[in-house]
Amino acid sequence: MPRLALVAPFALVLASGPLLVDTAQAGPVQFVEQRKNFMVFDDDGTVEHANWFSRTGFYGGYYPLEEGFLAAHPDDAQFIVVYSTFDLVDGVGAFYQALANDVAGIGYSHAADFDPVIPAEFFDDTPNSQFIGMLHMNNWRKFIKTGTEEIDDWWISLVFGQELGHAWLAFPHVAGGGNTELLLGRSQAHWNFYMHTNGSPVEGHRWTDNGDGTFTADKLDQFEFSDLDLYLMGLMDPSEVKPWFVIEDPHDCIDSALPNQACPEPNSFLFKAESFTVSGTRRDVTIDEVIQAEGERVPAYPDAPNEFGISFVLVKRPDEVLCEEEYAVIDEIVDRSINMWVGQTRGRANIINRTFSADPIRPGVFCEAATSTGTDDTGADPTGGDDTGPTEPTTTATTDPTTSSSGSSGGRDEDSDGDTGGSNTDSGCGCRSHEPAPAFALLLALAAVRRRRDRT
Repeated sequence: MPRLALVAPFALVLASGPLLVDTAQAGPVQFVEQRKNFMVFDDDGTVEHANWFSRTGFYGGYYPLEEGFLAAHPDDAQFIVVYSTFDLVDGVGAFYQALANDVAGIGYSHAADFDPVIPAEFFDDTPNSQFIGMLHMNNWRKFIKTGTEEIDDWWISLVFGQELGHAWLAFPHVAGGGNTELLLGRSQAHWNFYMHTNGSPVEGHRWTDNGDGTFTADKLDQFEFSDLDLYLMGLMDPSEVKPWFVIEDPHDCIDSALPNQACPEPNSFLFKAESFTVSGTRRDVTIDEVIQAEGERVPAYPDAPNEFGISFVLVKRPDEVLCEEEYAVIDEIVDRSINMWVGQTRGRANIINRTFSADPIRPGVFCEAATSTGTDDTGADPTGGDDTGPTEPTTTATTDPTTSSSGSSGGRDEDSDGDTGGSNTDSGCGCRSHEPAPAFALLLALAAVRRRRDRT
């Protein structure tokens, strides 16, 4: 039985400042510097070019990253969150991959059936660390609204919420006859498009029963975990979980953008219209049906952990130089991600940033007029163009939803599924790519490419 990594109490450990790495012994991932909320590492291409969608390929990229990180930081977190200065493969916006699991009753046996990295329901692929999951958030610039200088809170709410949520969600079957996979949608690792999840970042929608055989959902500005989510995360007692429903036999989707207004498949995600109305049959579901199918959650609320240590890292190419303004934006993205996720749990969980440093950071390169040497990609707004939303690398965007692609089942996920541009589409849960501003100059509102060293 794998270790009970999440059961032990956590103590706040602050990084005390830049740590030195013996370059003679350095591996492919080398520590560069400590920022306020995260640590910076150089990658020789091992992380950038890893094949994250096979077991061998994933650990070929992950283990060097873990080794490089632990050479510069204590082993005191359950999750490692990776931002990069380069893009993941086309079609994948972010992903989560489980590294270990010792929680029963949440459906991880089903995740092991289709996720190429997960070997079994209970496993431990990180015996040398506490890590139980990795979130790869992709190029950090994707968290900037297209064509603006603003951080995209909607994207953070969806992507970070979904990716970290994938540590426990969304794999359970239900008892009660008929379709045991009733709750499942995209890649069998997200909720059914027609499930009333009250706006979960792991998909489904906030459906209103109109009382006449039709149901309507509005677009969401922010996402919040459902009662079912919180139960599976160990944050709610089953007696608190209110019944919910799934719309079966969907038809007459008058707001659909698909040909002939066809209804999206259950494995779809977002929709383009401001609201979406569908006709169908209401199927009520209770938490007892989940427990009958999966067994009780172990550890159960209130004994399950509700505080999680997370380490945040930025991985860059050795020749890339980021300026202080860019680092400040990444710090803010991390702060907002933590605060939003805690809010999404309705304050039932907490995150400790294990890579936070209270020490003053020595100023480095400042942007006087443009961008760093990092990649500045351009792309489409995730809610425009094709009907895809956050996706994992396992779904095709043939439906009405606007999905974006991310991680996995016990593994990767981002906030929508779509074509992954050649990656193994059976690996994990993911979100489709959300492109950043056409140039990072838009973020800094600067024009020329010049920098100066701080005169301190």
